[in-house]
Amino acid sequence: MFSRMKSVRFITLVLVLLPICPFGLFVEDVDGNDDIRVYFSPNGRCEKVIIEEILKAKSSIHVAMFKFTNGRIARALVQASRQGIDVKVLMDRDSAQDTYSKDVFLKNKGVSVVLRRGRYRDNRGHGAGLMHNKFAIIDGKIAIAGSYNWTASAEKWNNENLLIISAVSVARLFEREFSNLWTKK
Repeated sequence: MFSRMKSVRFITLVLVLLPICPFGLFVEDVDGNDDIRVYFSPNGRCEKVIIEEILKAKSSIHVAMFKFTNGRIARALVQASRQGIDVKVLMDRDSAQDTYSKDVFLKNKGVSVVLRRGRYRDNRGHGAGLMHNKFAIIDGKIAIAGSYNWTASAEKWNNENLLIISAVSVARLFEREFSNLWTKK
């Protein structure tokens, strides 16, 4: 009986501690003071919220976006760039071939744009992966992430999600990933 009771306690302890153990990416500084807002589409105001966050930027906007065809969001980034904000956009190379992709528009308006592929699936260079991220970091303080591509389809037709996370510790992690992707050869 005693042995069984110890086993039950051990399992309970593991189940309680498992979510906070560093088996994956663990963010220590997120606390009750951080703000996390959740949006869903279609027609859940995702586009509007993204544009509002872009227009509030003071120093930097770094974007890693798989598909980017939304003209209103692209124009907001151009506006921010013209106001002296450091705007960088990283897009998937294959997705940028889309007729409505905003990479050329952004480049022509002076925004820094880099096209990337994901890692190769084998050592011989066959089967390139995708740069499938969908996130942005604003002023190193706010992370925007979710399934939501910056497209009209995501806003009007697709079931998508979007998180606006005001937490420096989370934004720092996204910024690190953005920097790694931006500078990789």
